Amino acid sequence: MKKNRLFIIAFILVIITAVAAVAHLTKREEVAKGQLKVSIHGEEQTIHLNELTYEKLNGIRVNGKGEEIPVEGDGIQMKDLLETFHVDTFEKVQILADDSYVAQVNEEEVGEDNKVCLFLQEEGGIRLVVFGDENSKRSVSDVVQIIVE
Repeated sequence: MKKNRLFIIAFILVIITAVAAVAHLTKREEVAKGQLKVSIHGEEQTIHLNELTYEKLNGIRVNGKGEEIPVEGDGIQMKDLLETFHVDTFEKVQILADDSYVAQVNEEEVGEDNKVCLFLQEEGGIRLVVFGDENSKRSVSDVVQIIVE
């Protein structure tokens, strides 16, 4: 009797996990490889990463252990990206990864020179880096969408 109860509980937990996984996967943002979806005040546009103008950028990011890690490579400052889309005013920018992870930056941070940057990744795609930020959770790989609010 006790084994049956444990089996039923385990079965229910497996079903709940499967349903949660399916729900998560269906909510993931689908963006074609090499593209970035940009949503500006509710209007969506898609740009190919090859269409952006990159420059050599460098700075220091802080990991979860508080260690400083130098970062350098081809990238674009968030303020330059927003300028490409003629964004004049906004309160915040949300950055979504392909695994649905979300980070957020504000207008003041974006306006600061060489603070909020998107870097080309060696394996393709782009990565958000907030230089000098002690919140390592805002270093986001595989960015697929930018939401400007």
